[in-house]
Amino acid sequence: MVFINQYLSGNAEAGGELVMIYQKQIYAFLYRMTGDAEESKDLTQGVFVSALKGLPGFRKDASFKTWLYKIAMNAGLNHLAKRREETEIDESTPAQADRADCLIEKEKREIIKKEISGLPERQRMAITLRAYQGLSISEAALVMGCTEGAVKAHYSLAVKKLKDSVTAKGYDNHA
Repeated sequence: MVFINQYLSGNAEAGGELVMIYQKQIYAFLYRMTGDAEESKDLTQGVFVSALKGLPGFRKDASFKTWLYKIAMNAGLNHLAKRREETEIDESTPAQADRADCLIEKEKREIIKKEISGLPERQRMAITLRAYQGLSISEAALVMGCTEGAVKAHYSLAVKKLKDSVTAKGYDNHA
């Protein structure tokens, strides 16, 4: 909150501090959404530009982190919608690994990545926010604009679908 107040008082360096604090988290979140490093860098920059411009309207009783994630989620969803309109999703096959166990793990990660991208939007957001970003259920609910119960339901359905998919492809999900 200190950096927010300083930025709103005209200290531009405080805005840079906010970026430094949250940049890696927002980039990782957007990378999980897009799967593309360059797109994620561009989106991350845009998120911070939007956040700093919108900071005067930020409710100080709210969490800055969840507000920032909500901006990032919207930017990511808008980007994915535009990308879907422009091109087909590239489903390239993973390169062969030297050892069988490395190949199996890589294939499982590819299956999970592909399955996550195919999940309904709310389930994809719940799994990304909870499993990859480490947000609590209440934080994820604030970002997604829904109840904690809805986050739990979306997350549970997503996990079940991912487990079923890995198992259906012949992988033991306990290994």
